[in-house]
Amino acid sequence: MPVLQKEIELNDERKILVRQASGVEKIRLESKQAKVLRKFRHFGEPTSWSEEQQMEFSDALDEEGCGIADQIDAWLPNCILSEDVTINDLNTEELLRVLTFVRGDETIAPEGAPPLE
Repeated sequence: MPVLQKEIELNDERKILVRQASGVEKIRLESKQAKVLRKFRHFGEPTSWSEEQQMEFSDALDEEGCGIADQIDAWLPNCILSEDVTINDLNTEELLRVLTFVRGDETIAPEGAPPLE
């Protein structure tokens, strides 16, 4: 699947250009995440975990250096293509919105997100 890019609107109505993280960029953290997930197999399917189990898993991701903050630090600085914005300019809601796209959580390519060449 190609790496996509798109404009994301910030809360102040500015738009920034971002791209998804490439496989090479993501592999280190994704490997750590998979290792942590294997340790929690006994919980069953993640979609049926209790809130307490989800918190325990989230804490384990943080402890292994592959939680949300680690993803933001590793991927967002290189994936924000607009020169007039850095990750320090974004609030929590905006960071999470950008991270959702950068990680590739959007399963269908959003309209107007052509693949990078």
